[in-house]
Amino acid sequence: MKSFYKITLLIAVVALMSACHSTEANYKESYDKAVAASRTGEKGEKYWQDIKVRSQNNYVVDGDSIRLVRNFFNIVDDDNSKIKPYNVVVAEFQQKFNAQSYRDRLRREEGLDAYVVYVSRTHNYCVVAQGYDDMSVAATFSRNPQKYMRLKPMVPKVYVLVR
Repeated sequence: MKSFYKITLLIAVVALMSACHSTEANYKESYDKAVAASRTGEKGEKYWQDIKVRSQNNYVVDGDSIRLVRNFFNIVDDDNSKIKPYNVVVAEFQQKFNAQSYRDRLRREEGLDAYVVYVSRTHNYCVVAQGYDDMSVAATFSRNPQKYMRLKPMVPKVYVLVR
């Protein structure tokens, strides 16, 4: 009789351990629901308004418009002499490590002279794919980044950052 109870208890424990576990699919489904919920209602409206503002062109160069942003910024982990007057930003991150990883991929895979700058007003680390002395060359890059790099830009619209 004692062995019957032990076997029954063992079967019950095995059944409980195998039945109650999370899977990657469960985590993904939960994450997708949370993201969808955060982009609805008032929060969602602010999110889409921000995306719309960050996607608008606001400056005309050579008869075509581009997005130009003027901000104070500091270079991260590089020499200040790398900074040019016109910097093409292809990614923005809130964590320094992510920005540095994207910069390293641009350098390694695309051969670009990329660097990271920190914009204190927005608290973002911006990845500059290339800096230029001439505004029209920077504008050409920002209008068609796919021509110069294969990596996907991590901003709603590639823009030119001016100090």
